[in-house]
Amino acid sequence: MSEDQVHKDPEPEGRHTSDEQVAQEAESEVYKPYKVFINHVDSFHAKYFSAFITDQIYGLTKLMQGGGAEEGLGEGEEAPPKPTAENLPTNKYEVIGTLSARFKEPTEDILYTIDENDEHFRDEILRCGYIIYDISKYPSEISKALKALSILTEQLDEVNRIGPKTYEHFAEVKIFILISTMMTWGLTKPLDPDDPELPFSEVDYKKRRPHPNYRDHYNCEKEVIKIGKKYKEKLKTYVVCTGLTYGEEEDSLDFFFRMAWYNEVLPLFNNGTNTIPFIHVRDFAKALHGLMERTPSKPQYILAVEQTPTTLKQFIRSLSKALSDNKVTNVIAEEAFLIKNMTQTIFDKFSVNVNMEPVFLVENLQIEWQSDSNIAENMNQIVREFRMRRNLRPVKIVLHGPPGSGKTHLAKKVCEYYHSKYISIPTMLDDYIKIWKESLVKPEKPKLEDTEFLGEEDMEEMEEEEDPQQILEQIREIEMFMEGGIQNIPDDYIVGLLRSYLAKNFCQNRGYVLDDYPRITEQAKELFGQSQNAGGEEEEAAEVPDGDKILPDLVVSLVATDEFITERIMTLQEEEIKDTPYAEDNILERLEKFRELNTDDNTVLNYFDELEVDILLLEVKDDDNQEEFNLIANKMGPPSTFGLTPEEEEELRKLEEQERQLALEKAELNKQLELEKAEDERKNKMEAWTETLEKLQMEEEKILVAQSEPLRHYLMKYVFPTLTKGLIELATLKPDDPVDFLAEYLFKENPEGKMFDPSYNAECEDLYGEFRRYIEKIIDEHEAFEN
Repeated sequence: MSEDQVHKDPEPEGRHTSDEQVAQEAESEVYKPYKVFINHVDSFHAKYFSAFITDQIYGLTKLMQGGGAEEGLGEGEEAPPKPTAENLPTNKYEVIGTLSARFKEPTEDILYTIDENDEHFRDEILRCGYIIYDISKYPSEISKALKALSILTEQLDEVNRIGPKTYEHFAEVKIFILISTMMTWGLTKPLDPDDPELPFSEVDYKKRRPHPNYRDHYNCEKEVIKIGKKYKEKLKTYVVCTGLTYGEEEDSLDFFFRMAWYNEVLPLFNNGTNTIPFIHVRDFAKALHGLMERTPSKPQYILAVEQTPTTLKQFIRSLSKALSDNKVTNVIAEEAFLIKNMTQTIFDKFSVNVNMEPVFLVENLQIEWQSDSNIAENMNQIVREFRMRRNLRPVKIVLHGPPGSGKTHLAKKVCEYYHSKYISIPTMLDDYIKIWKESLVKPEKPKLEDTEFLGEEDMEEMEEEEDPQQILEQIREIEMFMEGGIQNIPDDYIVGLLRSYLAKNFCQNRGYVLDDYPRITEQAKELFGQSQNAGGEEEEAAEVPDGDKILPDLVVSLVATDEFITERIMTLQEEEIKDTPYAEDNILERLEKFRELNTDDNTVLNYFDELEVDILLLEVKDDDNQEEFNLIANKMGPPSTFGLTPEEEEELRKLEEQERQLALEKAELNKQLELEKAEDERKNKMEAWTETLEKLQMEEEKILVAQSEPLRHYLMKYVFPTLTKGLIELATLKPDDPVDFLAEYLFKENPEGKMFDPSYNAECEDLYGEFRRYIEKIIDEHEAFEN
């Protein structure tokens, strides 16, 4: 037999019963114990699980570790010999499954996809050794999971009906794994009221109480465990209760990562003191693989969560600090749904308060964790994964050119397209004043009884708050500089502020377009070089951002003649340019200064060229700058996008389902119309055939009448006269047997019976007799003469 087939124990010679033959037919020849079915192979969980599992060899982990975790050596038993290279398994796991929507595409790790409505779906399920159903995201999958499980139990029941021996020799062992959600523990009471932080483990699964919106998940879990206990050896069932999975491009946490990326204020629900189970999606894949290899008899319920707990506050604050500007606000439940794109599912999952401990993963599976730190402690690495997987490439551009050439208009146009931060010296100074003033507005200090809700991190932040007097001095200093004119602010002060500003998360994550700065080489060297921070923010040397971190990807230099610029300014209304840098006297002076500072030998562009930063020279041709914008967009590529949100995907799924239903209804309607059309055609043909048949019958009647006319004439001339005489004679004599009398009469009148022959005529018959007698006489005389 091939490796793909299930091996059976050899049978004794001569013992080939019909039951065993039936059992052999029941075991499909294409059954593969290393074949895995997963619903929604395009989902976040399945994507990374299939990527991991298809690189693993079926049975190798269990073989190398000497069997399942529950298997131990008895007293006096020797350890099994280590497998040799020749005995090692070679079959890698194969993955098939369904798609969540028709527009979805499977990854390269999926062998092929199937449809649950396909007539061959049952056969495909029975060919797999592992059937995995993930119900953590879509409740609609619960009924499908139970249906798939019923397919497996029906097969076993069919085999069992044949007989106990057949059932015992049935070698197709199936593993059914249900991936559920920690929300089935949503209302579970603490193990110890005096110690509410005491974590739950697998042994406590019977104490779990589901969130009201997840009762169906809870019931599904119970049914899966119940069926596994019934069939034991032939069908092993497991429930994997997973925490919120994170990592890579994100899925469950997408809502918060989007908000942080766009530098929005992140919400904390009810102070954020609740504990939420998390797990990295790659750790989840490893845990699932470990369970598939070990397939222990106990436990049937597995917790797939991180080793150390994380509160909502720890998660939100670490995310805000790593990806945004550390803006966090507390939101009460009633106001949570005022947040854009907030859903009941998101609120429920991030309001749950359950502390779980992955005892089975740590003690039995001993998986190699992605990180020993939890999600909050490892947030910087997670953010890097997120940006890389989502291809969130920040676009960093410095815009250079003469005054009046349209830099500001073009810069804002580019910012709008790439969702980048527009930066000019005036806007930066205004932002700093706004930030500093907001930092002076502090919430009331918590009362003594409220400090129990504050962790060490909160207390440290309160202790490290900047001195309000120092902030006021910074505000007064910058306002004083601005009153004297921005052009008079010292370069070292501007460079210090700008260097820190460009290093902020919203610039590093979303990019920036720096308008009209630096103007000279010295400013560029101080800003993008490795010099110390000399600006208004007093930072330690170690905290000064690296020049490479804030360096632009592209420098765009607009090229325009003085004549073009002056003509462009002259087209503006006088009210628009009065008392602005674009007034006639100011613009000419600024143009002259720009030309002096930007000669062929001495220009800030030379410094960027030395740093190997791309430089794009664009000639300004009109006020709209559309051509220049197109060239920049072609150079930098399309903007980074998040793609569809889970809610948008769900809406798309609904629209797709509606389209599918409409297509089915249309097909059914077309079929009905075709049937009606065929029925109408049949009726029309029947009517036409009936009409034609009636015409044919009429024609036949005419033909029959025409054909019967000679017979009528013959009867009237030859038959009826004789018959009439016979009837008159019969009426006169009134014999005892009228029929016999009439027959004798007719025979007497026509002894040769030719009365009814149309060609018979009595006179002609007499003439013919005389002629024949005459001929016979002549013949006799001739013969006599010769003799």
